[in-house]
Amino acid sequence: MDDVLDIKPGDHILVSRSDRLGDLILALPFVETLKLRYPDCRVDVLASLYASPILENNDRIDSIVRVQNDQLVASRHYRKELEQKIKKADYKVVVALYPERHISRMFYQLHIPHRVGTAGRFHSVFFNHRLMHSRKANKKHEQEYNLDFLKYFKDGPTVTTPRVHPTRKELDHARRLLKEVGVDGDFVVVHPGSGGSADRWPMERFVEFYRELEKEGVPAVVTGSEEEGRQIDEVAARLGVRLRSITGSTDLRTLAAVLSRANLAVANSTGPLHLAVAVGTRVVGLYPRRKIMSPVRWGPVGEGHKVIQPLEPDCQCPPRQCHCMDTITVERVTEAARVVYGSYAT
Repeated sequence: MDDVLDIKPGDHILVSRSDRLGDLILALPFVETLKLRYPDCRVDVLASLYASPILENNDRIDSIVRVQNDQLVASRHYRKELEQKIKKADYKVVVALYPERHISRMFYQLHIPHRVGTAGRFHSVFFNHRLMHSRKANKKHEQEYNLDFLKYFKDGPTVTTPRVHPTRKELDHARRLLKEVGVDGDFVVVHPGSGGSADRWPMERFVEFYRELEKEGVPAVVTGSEEEGRQIDEVAARLGVRLRSITGSTDLRTLAAVLSRANLAVANSTGPLHLAVAVGTRVVGLYPRRKIMSPVRWGPVGEGHKVIQPLEPDCQCPPRQCHCMDTITVERVTEAARVVYGSYAT
């Protein structure tokens, strides 16, 4: 294979994925595959400061390079410090799964010998190995698009499932949080937020769904940011529903631990949905009909999950003003949750 890079034992490899949480989770199979195929090499990951904690406690990642994307653009001093850190690591290969312009230019300016990225972008000029594929077509899963980059590496075992690994301390902390809201057994996580990354099911519907779970004797716990907690608490108060909520009480590592203890997570197409999958919890995912947000590309990885979309074949709403998600009924989500939740007993 002429494309395969000449990598020797002891070489340092950097994988760059500096965007959102879900994107980083779906890059994990590629990262871990590199370590399996090159066990004598150092494999590091460059990730955003926000998403990077999910890389911790993973024995197939040697080191994490954390980057604040806003500071990278705004602060020359910060950029120089990051450049020195990357230069000192003496990487022979860098793979830019997400070719952010400023970071891609940095790899070029630091003369990393093998710079792998995608073709067809203005800043593709910074790479000397360019993969021809168009993610915009949404023809396959994001994880598969990431694994396409393996064409530059030798054959060997391939990881096909993302995994995030909570520590025992984090699991114990999650158990304490859950006990504080009266949960000490089977339960469902309801995560109503989207972090602005996708059209979302209305908060009112999430509260109504929560109420249906409670009627059926299934404990539910609401997770999310502090602001999302305020929003759903207002809705719940208006509808006369009292929620078990730990919103605002979890960082990413603690959220992963909470999700790992759940029987089911119900969420919009967002990072925490993929985080639930990565800790081994089945999900019901609520997805819009927009092609760019298609579950073909962004759906949960693996078996046993359910995806629900509006019944309309296509969405023509303006971005961030979608009302198609309103057409997903509580009944549809409740029935899907029954099926997935019940599968644990079979």
